[in-house]
Amino acid sequence: MHVERFSDPQSVESLRSAWNALAGNVPFRSYDWMMSWWKHYGEGHQLFVVGVFDDDGLIGLAPWYKAPGKTGGRTLRFLGDGEVCSDYLDVLVHPDDPNRVAPLLVDWLQEALTTSNAWDAMEWDNLEKGTTIATELSQRMMHCQAMVHRLPGLNCWRLELPETWYDFEMQQSKSHRKQIRRQISRVLDTDRCRLNVCDSAMDLDTAMPILIDLHMRRRKSLDQPGCFADDRFTKFLYDAAGQMMSDGQCEILWLDLDDVPVAAEIHFPSHDIAYAYQAGIDPDRLSDEPGSLMQIAVIRRAIEQGKTAVDFLRGDEPYKAHWRAEPRACETIRIVPNTTFGLIRQGIWTTKTQVKSWLKASLGKSE
Repeated sequence: MHVERFSDPQSVESLRSAWNALAGNVPFRSYDWMMSWWKHYGEGHQLFVVGVFDDDGLIGLAPWYKAPGKTGGRTLRFLGDGEVCSDYLDVLVHPDDPNRVAPLLVDWLQEALTTSNAWDAMEWDNLEKGTTIATELSQRMMHCQAMVHRLPGLNCWRLELPETWYDFEMQQSKSHRKQIRRQISRVLDTDRCRLNVCDSAMDLDTAMPILIDLHMRRRKSLDQPGCFADDRFTKFLYDAAGQMMSDGQCEILWLDLDDVPVAAEIHFPSHDIAYAYQAGIDPDRLSDEPGSLMQIAVIRRAIEQGKTAVDFLRGDEPYKAHWRAEPRACETIRIVPNTTFGLIRQGIWTTKTQVKSWLKASLGKSE
């Protein structure tokens, strides 16, 4: 067995098939998602993908990049982090090899501290709490005298689905069940309404502008900039969606009401979970409840497809709990090695964190 670091996209491309196999049912861990991110967000950073191999090939992968830290130095982060908000990230491991990868990675990371692969911190943003390999890595790093800090992240929310739509309705409160049935009979199942599905890159230029328009108009009505205000994000999502549609890992759904789009969502589904990534609704049609209509359509379709869950991803928006989704705790993990520069950076970071906490508490008291 051996560990190898890959620093250019061409060499990483040879890992695409094996990488996607290790990513399993989480589309945000896939090669296409992460390397699309690198294409549009990698400027100023260094690709730092670390693979673990045995005689049969790749059995583990750390999809990282090295970024200049906010307090100086070199920080290892997951590809796809930042404003893109990639959830459920982790070090990728073959299901049969969970106990072999972490020790090798830790040994390699320790040796790298004195080589050209040196690093000064690892910051892993909003990982699901208890995620398997990242947790084991952090624990093993503690045994190597590294400092490990965990901060609460934003919850992800997942709606577990029953086998039938009737069972789903019966899980809702009496008033919500009545509302759902009324919206289905009066709107969704009439000629006024049509759910459109784009799952081919050939139709992306039709579907994506609908999503962008509805998202941005809704954000503007709330005095918010919206994700697509950043042209870099728009280009990234076009690239990722186009590549992942070819593998059945992306679809854009939009709802026409009276022949006009009123709601849209982009999903990145696995074989059993529909991950609802981004959405928009027509702010001029709020009286028609486009958000609620879309959720009914999305959930009903997922049940018909045999999905076990719809995952609404990070953020505590009230509608998620309203549909009986359950929160999944997430955390940010920071690891600093026991080196001179690492200790200096740790002191700076700790001070900044304490100052932020003090300011937040002081502002809270003043209110």
